[in-house]
Formats: sequence, structure tokens, C-alpha cells
Amino acid sequence: MAKFVAAFRDRDTAEKIASLLRESGYEVMRICTSGDEVKRTFHTLQDGILISGVRLKDRTLDDIAPDLNEHVEILCLYRPNEAGQISSPRVFRQTLPVTRPVLITWADMLVQLHYQNLPHRTDKDRETIRKAKTMIMEEKHMNEGEAHRYLQQLSMNLGIRMSDVAERIVNADHQAQ
Repeated sequence: MAKFVAAFRDRDTAEKIASLLRESGYEVMRICTSGDEVKRTFHTLQDGILISGVRLKDRTLDDIAPDLNEHVEILCLYRPNEAGQISSPRVFRQTLPVTRPVLITWADMLVQLHYQNLPHRTDKDRETIRKAKTMIMEEKHMNEGEAHRYLQQLSMNLGIRMSDVAERIVNADHQAQ
């Protein structure tokens, strides 16, 4: 499921947007009020959907957008007088006030776009990940879900794709034998 982050200078606004998304079945991972929080969050998540205002406590959305990887979709909710403050071509825009049906329509569209833009694993990658998870499960006495999360965490810590981490684990085992 796509992970949403709501980021607004005013925490109450962020909470309201997050609440509307949650009531409609979306997973809101984090509420942020600063650009630094947004950057740290997406450094950890690696992908997802950001719904933000034009300006956060420490910087503008245009300052943040270039630092987010290409697997983050961005929707800016802005007041009509703020229109000129958004110039990033990767940011979708919607004027405030926004109704629930309009917000959910945007969320649906962004989720579809998000999954369309995510890299898809090859059969070889899936098989390598399966082998690595099996090895982790045996070595560390984990179940499959724990082994998967372990691989994800290694991937995030190293800043490389999960299939590359899995390949390193499988290759290291073959070299040890």
C-alpha cells in the first residue's frame, strides 16, 4: 500500500488532511511540519506520496522537492495567493479549500501513478530475495515477515535496492562454502 506523508506548517492542518486520508482507507505514515522532517521521513521510506502546503516551518516545498527521489509523488495544497510560489514541475497542485471527494480523487490518482512509476522486480530478483530470506530465516531463526523486514532495513541502511542486498547475502554464502 502506498505510504502518505502530510506536511504543513500548521500541525492542525496536517492532522485534518491525514484524518481525511485515513478515514478513506489510506495509510498516513507521518505528519511533518518542517522540510527537514519530510526529507528524513522519505530518506527512510524511500518512496511514497507527499501532500504538503507551499511553505513549511523551515523551507518551501520547492526547496524540498529536488531532494526527494523520483519515487515520491507530490501534491501541493495551496491558497490562490500562493500560486506563484510553486515552480517545481514534479509537483501537482490543488487550490484550497479542498473538499474530501477532491482530495480522495487526488489520492487515488497519485497512488496509481506511484505504483506505475515504481521499479518492478524481475523474476530473477524475486528468486534472489526468496533465497536470501530463507538463509536469514535459518541463520537468525526468524519467520518470513521478520526476514523480509530485516532485508528492507539493510537495504535502507545501505541505500541500495533490496534485490542487491539479497544478491550480496546469497553470494557471500556461496563464497563461504
